[in-house]
Amino acid sequence: MLGMLKSKQYEKSHQPSGFQVFSYRLLNRHIGFLYTRLTDLRDNIRQAMMPIPYEVYVASMVLSSMIAMITGIVVAVIALSYFNVDTPVTLLLGAMAGLVLSVMVFFGMQAVPVLNSKNRSAKLSEEIPHYIGYMATLCASGLSLEGVFKSIAKESSDEEIVKDSKFVTRNVEILGMDILTAINDLIKRTPKGPYSELLEGAIITFKSGGNLREYFLATAKVHLEEKKLNVKRSTESLGILAEMYTILLIVFPLMAVIMLSIMAIMNPNLGGFDLLTLMNMLTYVMVPLFGIVLLILMNSMVPKR
Repeated sequence: MLGMLKSKQYEKSHQPSGFQVFSYRLLNRHIGFLYTRLTDLRDNIRQAMMPIPYEVYVASMVLSSMIAMITGIVVAVIALSYFNVDTPVTLLLGAMAGLVLSVMVFFGMQAVPVLNSKNRSAKLSEEIPHYIGYMATLCASGLSLEGVFKSIAKESSDEEIVKDSKFVTRNVEILGMDILTAINDLIKRTPKGPYSELLEGAIITFKSGGNLREYFLATAKVHLEEKKLNVKRSTESLGILAEMYTILLIVFPLMAVIMLSIMAIMNPNLGGFDLLTLMNMLTYVMVPLFGIVLLILMNSMVPKR
């Protein structure tokens, strides 16, 4: 009973929004031709584990793009009328603005599941080395494959593997699937990569009567070695960034200020620009800009976990 209540709470918090449902009810009969043309979008929504049916998401894409078109036309016409632009030009530019905004919204929403799928794949790749050892320990304690997923599902964290374990447990306990069918369903909703290969290997080992503990231990060693190599590469890349930081943000500004100061003594202008202005731009624009770029690069290289 407690499991059913938790499942109902989970489903309630993972449902399409009212706008998405309204979009589907309004446009479903008119956009059926799109359902067969955006098959890749269906796979991306499934692999991203987005809590929305494919048809509902497509309908929300279409309605959002229509709203964006109307908004773009109205805003453009009002803005151009304010500057006393001729009416034909205003209407033409307004239509173009609405069309461009509509296309941007449509393809932008189409890209969201792709980004979510890639983000989910990256999180799973980071979590695998830490959870495989835990799975092996659970198997060594005598738990079956189903028991392993149920134990992980009891965790209170928001990690992707925990969410997937809750998904498998729900399918087994609520929908009545056997563990192999539930895992196969999860594989279909998982981006291609190490995690899907791990699940497929677990199914093969289970069917052949193999030792799941030995399988998880052997797989854990492989993933831990890959993790070590990735950390080593990240460390080397950070070393290169540290050298770039020293050159771009310490050595170069000092040398540039010294050179510009000496040149200002002889001639206050350089190519029509005031040298004092150039030094101010270097200090207050170039150096902070380089710093922001390096921070973004460092943030992309450092593991998030």
